[in-house]
Amino acid sequence: MSVARRTANYSYSECLATSYRINWTISGVLEGRQFDASLRWLPRALSGTDHISCLNEEEKIKLTHIEMGAYSHLFGFVEEFIAPLMSTLGLDFKIDNRPNFDALTNFAAEEVKHMNLFREIRRLVDDTVGFPLALLDNEKDVARFVLSQNSGAVLLLTACIEWFTQLHYTSAFKDHEGLDPLIKHIFKSHWLEESQHAKMDHLETLRAFGKMTDAEKDQAVDQLIGLVAAVDGLLQKQSELDVENFRRYTGRQFSKEESAEIYKGIFRAKRYSFIESGVTHPNFLDLFVEVATPAQQEKVQKSLETLLAS
Repeated sequence: MSVARRTANYSYSECLATSYRINWTISGVLEGRQFDASLRWLPRALSGTDHISCLNEEEKIKLTHIEMGAYSHLFGFVEEFIAPLMSTLGLDFKIDNRPNFDALTNFAAEEVKHMNLFREIRRLVDDTVGFPLALLDNEKDVARFVLSQNSGAVLLLTACIEWFTQLHYTSAFKDHEGLDPLIKHIFKSHWLEESQHAKMDHLETLRAFGKMTDAEKDQAVDQLIGLVAAVDGLLQKQSELDVENFRRYTGRQFSKEESAEIYKGIFRAKRYSFIESGVTHPNFLDLFVEVATPAQQEKVQKSLETLLAS
């Protein structure tokens, strides 16, 4: 994971000013609109469809509907811990440093808004497919577990999430032809606010590691490895649920071999979306190089190689 180090020039006050300027509301984004069931809802780069040969084109479009339900749910799932994390970190500044306090408090409030946005997306998905999707349901327990970990590990995991959010919109959603226009509009809005969050998380990660002992930094790296593995486990479970959701949506009985191929394609896409695209993002790597020793970087690299090869 060793890369050339670049110095990020971010500030809390600039992030807050930008957030106020680009602020949007859920009603303003959705405007009572519905998804178009004839179009794809998830870009090819984030979908498993291109790696599944047993489906026709109509079925692949339907699979992206199921995948979007899970994609939006998983975003809301991880934001369960990000909002309280930033609320807590903001208290370190309180009255003495209002720009930082205001920026982090606003960060937390926007994450709450995003969670509610994703709930609305899931409702729209359910309305269109005709039944409530089976989705992971232990987000509060997961959030409590994540927040019990070393703050450096949690902030690095958050940075990974914030940066892959940026990549997903710019490289997958933005210019994808044949994607539902409402989907593009939703994730452009999400991307705009998350771009400020990524910068503030970078600053908070540097602040956290600056106060740690060497032992605490080692713990942070070890716990980051554990958190990434836990995320991978959640993706496996949701991929299994996606196969069942897809079977119900299409009304088709798949053979054991077909089900295995569909699962493999879905899981491969989720693993890229929620792990690989984050840990390989240049801005995340810049941050990690700045806070971790070469030995710690190598340890994480080896653990990722082992995980992703499994």
